[in-house]
Amino acid sequence: MSEAHHHKHDLKSELERSAAALRTLRDEIRVQLHLGKLDARGEWERLAPRLEQTLERAKSDLSEATREAVAEVTEAARRFRRRVL
Repeated sequence: MSEAHHHKHDLKSELERSAAALRTLRDEIRVQLHLGKLDARGEWERLAPRLEQTLERAKSDLSEATREAVAEVTEAARRFRRRVL
């Protein structure tokens, strides 16, 4: 396996793991919102489309830019979750 192919495989694996963690985080936030954290709903409605777009991008765009986007959205979702819990 060439070094470039190996790097792309590693990046794909990392993106798959990161996207799975982001989906779990999204689902946890949805449960909290459903349980009555309505004051945060407006902020979630702004974050959710960005999160979904990033998850879609992670399915096909195996790039460093996508990895960074996943990391940024994950951090934004984590900050949001800390505020609503």
